[in-house]
Amino acid sequence: MPFRWRPDGTYVSNLKNTRKIMPFLMHGRTESSVYYEQHIEVEKAWKFVESFHKQTGKKVSILHFIIWRIAQVLEQRPGLNRFVAGRRIYQRDGIWVSFSMKKEMTDDAPLVVVKKKIDPSWTFEETVDHIQGGILKGREGSKSVSDKEMDLVFLLPNFMVSFFTWLLQTLNHYGLLPGSMIRADELYGSVFIANLGSIGLQPAYHHLYEYGDIPIFMALGMNEPRMALDDRGRPAVKDMMTIRYSFDERINDGFYSIKGLELLKNLVENPDMTIDEEPLMEPQDEALGI
Repeated sequence: MPFRWRPDGTYVSNLKNTRKIMPFLMHGRTESSVYYEQHIEVEKAWKFVESFHKQTGKKVSILHFIIWRIAQVLEQRPGLNRFVAGRRIYQRDGIWVSFSMKKEMTDDAPLVVVKKKIDPSWTFEETVDHIQGGILKGREGSKSVSDKEMDLVFLLPNFMVSFFTWLLQTLNHYGLLPGSMIRADELYGSVFIANLGSIGLQPAYHHLYEYGDIPIFMALGMNEPRMALDDRGRPAVKDMMTIRYSFDERINDGFYSIKGLELLKNLVENPDMTIDEEPLMEPQDEALGI
């Protein structure tokens, strides 16, 4: 059917009418945003990361570990790996994670955004190796495809820049944006992560971009001691990380989405846990088709 084909996803045809109508009632991601906060115990995760570093000599952080776990969650909860375009809901092809970092730890240092396709079947080491290439390239100052495109765009007068961005969004609306541009653009992906904890900050609820199609934004905070319950249900002080999410509620219902985020929390808090220990949770009454 015209305008249902896209280079980055498959139209979800068998949705309930109450889900199909959502993109018509809520036209943008900002209007559709739901906010959610988690406090995750990270002591075991840090021990896992430190042990990996000692065994391999590779420099890693908890961000690598969270990206690895996110890919597993999105495979297990495919209804979270969706996006809205042209008032339709699509299942994304592949798991694409964008994340931001500072080139240097100074106020005026620029942010670098990296986008990577993550295979959920990879081991942690395979995921780290894949991610590191993008981080090193970004910190060395290599420009991404998007950076090069913007350099060209801003050679134009402002009214032409406005026209160019309108054109991109219109082409995306009708599924006519080339797949090469979508794959290169960091704002087209499964999830965007801002690791504010790496620069000593606590997270805010970040806005979702109307440009692009990312439905989930995660802001990670720095670790801090917080009261929680130990294994025996007694109060204890634990090393915790706060994560604040903004997500597009049009892609799936709140129950399904929150269950997916709670699965991520469980996997981060228990590094030895395998995804196979969680039952596969498919969206109800939904199937893929053209």
